[in-house]
Amino acid sequence: MRVSFRKTSQRRYGVHVQRDAAPALWMYGPGYDDDLPHDLLHFVVEAEFGLDGAVFGDVAAGGNAKLFQPVDKALVAKMWRKKRRRRYVLPEGMRSERLAGVLETAWKARRSGRPLPAEWDDRLAAAGVGAAEVEALLPKLDALAERWRTLPPGGELTLEWPRREGHKHHPPQKRRRPATARR
Repeated sequence: MRVSFRKTSQRRYGVHVQRDAAPALWMYGPGYDDDLPHDLLHFVVEAEFGLDGAVFGDVAAGGNAKLFQPVDKALVAKMWRKKRRRRYVLPEGMRSERLAGVLETAWKARRSGRPLPAEWDDRLAAAGVGAAEVEALLPKLDALAERWRTLPPGGELTLEWPRREGHKHHPPQKRRRPATARR
């Protein structure tokens, strides 16, 4: 699966997904940033931490993550009908959101020379990640940000999903966040 983050104008971007085992998809990105679009952060954390139960893992498994639309307009109505018939859950969606937030905070703090927030350890614990794991990804974000900043409107940054399409990959137990009991 190839995921392209395309600058559609100076302050907007779109995400296009080309899959071998399912129809191509697209969406407009909700959180534009001159340095790193929000969905690019999601791609990085989901790819690096094996979160196949979040946005891009669901898309790789043939879904649409409740966000994407088929490029082929003839498939749009069929997709929405199918979505209405079943409950759609992204079991690792919240973890992906927390990890993306942690990664963005750490990257921006390092770039600006500002200290991390006072509740940093709590954020790391909530995301189920250690400081060393976050630190190890910062050079990758530096490289992606450099590539994104130099793109003109209409330019795109394409990344390859690291796992096979068409099935859910379940990471080793030690990389999953432990289940919490409901009260």
